[in-house]
Amino acid sequence: MEHLIVCPVCRGALTQAEGGYLCPLGHRFDTARRGYTNLLLGHSPGGHGDNREMILARQAFLGAGHYAPLLEALTHRAEQYFPEGGLLVDAGCGEGYYTDGALRALASRGARGIGIDISKEALRAAGTRPSVKGGALTLLVAGVYDMPLSDGCADMVLNFFAPLAREEYLRILRQDGILIMAIPARRHLFELKQVLYDTPYENEVQDFALAGFRLLHEDLISTRLSLDGSEQIGALFSMTPYYFRTPREGKERLARLSHLDVTAEFHLLTYRRSLL
Repeated sequence: MEHLIVCPVCRGALTQAEGGYLCPLGHRFDTARRGYTNLLLGHSPGGHGDNREMILARQAFLGAGHYAPLLEALTHRAEQYFPEGGLLVDAGCGEGYYTDGALRALASRGARGIGIDISKEALRAAGTRPSVKGGALTLLVAGVYDMPLSDGCADMVLNFFAPLAREEYLRILRQDGILIMAIPARRHLFELKQVLYDTPYENEVQDFALAGFRLLHEDLISTRLSLDGSEQIGALFSMTPYYFRTPREGKERLARLSHLDVTAEFHLLTYRRSLL
């Protein structure tokens, strides 16, 4: 990863040194035992990003294969456009389910990856993924609005339910690079919201136009999930934004359920960076 990763202090090139990274001005960043390097400057009480409970819930739910159709759609599109020996950047990689899946599908092309997330807890979990242990995936704690990466270094950027950092994608992608985004569709988890809220609502889906990019494909992925037991239902709930804004009555209704049939529905959007 030499000359791809930059120092968050001085923006000089970071090179691998024993146990971490070093820039020409001597700024050093150690790699943790769990395989990630913290390049996030500044600290605040309580940490950043998703907490351990949310990460464990996501690991359990995704590990059970509930969102496998979305991963399959991602790998299909990635295989269409990813170049030999290219670099994939997952901007907001979380616990690494989609990052690792994409890199394993692209392994025959010598794919390398960088996963960026603001949550140390997420990257601790991502550090157990095969692509990290095999050396194909580098994990960095950093924000997606100021990624510690050099200009034009990436062949493909992933954004799966992460904040939209359009200007950063334009900066780090090469001239004809690819952006693949996943966003919830209108009926995503609607049956869950019927339990949680007195007046459930469909998701609002905006225009897919994105300045600086040309839309190549819009895939709608819809799958029906059959969740048995409070553990599976609770894992789904804990990994959603509803976890933070559901009233007590809705949480109590959900806790009483032993089975839930729910629709998972996504838009997978594939863009090419527009030539300047």
